[in-house]
Amino acid sequence: MTLLLDALDRVLKEPQCAQRWHNLLAIWHGTADQAARRSALDVLEGLPNDDMRNDVLRLTFLAGATGESRFENAAATRAMAAEPNEPDRLAALMAYQWLSSLQNLEERSAFVAALTAGHVPEMAKRLMQDAARLIPPGFAPRAADKIQRVAVVAPYIGHQFHTPSVMAVEQCAVLAREGLQVRIFSAQELRPPDAALFRGDGQELVLPTLDAKAWAHILPAGVGMTISDARFSLPGRWRNLMPVLTEFNPDVVLLVGLYSPLAAALYAVRPVVGISVNSVAPIGPLDVWLTADPDADRKEAWGGIFPPALPIFHPWRVRRSRKPIDVTRAQLGIDEAAVIWITAGFRLEREVKAEWANRMLQLMSAHPRVVWLLVGGEGNLPEALRQAPPGRVRALATRNDLPGILRCSDIYVNPPRMGGGFSVAEAMAEGLAVTAFAASDGGDKVGELALTDMDSYMERLAALTESPELRADTGASLRQRFNERFDIEASGPALLAACRQASTLAGARLTKSS
Repeated sequence: MTLLLDALDRVLKEPQCAQRWHNLLAIWHGTADQAARRSALDVLEGLPNDDMRNDVLRLTFLAGATGESRFENAAATRAMAAEPNEPDRLAALMAYQWLSSLQNLEERSAFVAALTAGHVPEMAKRLMQDAARLIPPGFAPRAADKIQRVAVVAPYIGHQFHTPSVMAVEQCAVLAREGLQVRIFSAQELRPPDAALFRGDGQELVLPTLDAKAWAHILPAGVGMTISDARFSLPGRWRNLMPVLTEFNPDVVLLVGLYSPLAAALYAVRPVVGISVNSVAPIGPLDVWLTADPDADRKEAWGGIFPPALPIFHPWRVRRSRKPIDVTRAQLGIDEAAVIWITAGFRLEREVKAEWANRMLQLMSAHPRVVWLLVGGEGNLPEALRQAPPGRVRALATRNDLPGILRCSDIYVNPPRMGGGFSVAEAMAEGLAVTAFAASDGGDKVGELALTDMDSYMERLAALTESPELRADTGASLRQRFNERFDIEASGPALLAACRQASTLAGARLTKSS
């Protein structure tokens, strides 16, 4: 208790020091005395603080200590009220809200509700305005009659295994095959400098590191990347990108991702098309929204912060790997008679929760031939699976032969999570049976085969585990669905048509502003 009180006293003397808050949280979590913990929280909850920076540290500390989103939301409100605006602070709060919601929430409606309550759309608009002030006079508004150059804007580019980065590159390849000049631009807005110092809980934004050398060998011929130096502030990154964008002089901007203040700012001067990695509308102004939902309507998404975009059904997202990849069960140390479940993802350590994990282990105990592979991230077993029987649940780090591992497997099992859609689609491409929950990215991919509750999920998985014939029939059906709806290879004409439609729609508004 004395250690906790001493740490609290140091924070109260230096509330502007983020490291003091981080140390306090570590001590708070390590304190078994519940009365002392509650007493510390009471002091901090009632602490008046007129300084915005100190108050955001306090509120994000409380969010980390209690797990209550009301403190995180209050921190966003406090930061937005500050004058002048602090783009890096807002971007850090936004990125944490997005990543936390993606890792911890299971359904699309909860994901949208969390970002809305956390003021992410309002912060996106504020940052858009900051970036728009940096557009040079020579970057004049226009809508072209003929689409020749497309600037693909991504909020973050990581390594070659990072799904959103791969998606941006794949869209570039599609456009390049249509004869367009294409270039990727990213201000790396999901990773503002020193993001942890804006928070009292010390949470880091864990994202894959940029691997420019790898991309140089992967990008289609003639397609380049302009990526900001992450050491600069966001305004500095935007300022440095603007002359390059002006020189490239795109006819259309294609946003690939959930949000990008840079892409949003360019709406003032160019037609903008948006395609989200997740099954929700991008957060920002668009002329055309490329949606995987055939029933999407033109409505004011994200609380009407931005004008409604025209939704165009465009489900194509994933390219099937056709390279022969030599992976065998023997190489994986798995018996030929085993039934292999597989799950893939960069954030599995956070996404695999106790309830689902316990039910999966119970089902596994009834099927002794099952081996479960978890592929992605650092190759560490999620905490909820660490009591699994030795050798039956195996974690593999991110690797470049996932398609080969999928071809060795029998059933793709998607956790209850908001994401996972690309991994599900990759499994479908390889003809695997899939179990996935409805109202999520993964569930959307399998359509009517998505499961609505835990019991039906386990029943379906048990049936697939027991029946090779059912696995084969389900896998064949899902492969056909992938070929018809998700394979990006033949999507070029549709994507180019969407760009032309955006230019037509943008003509009136850009003419007025020129």
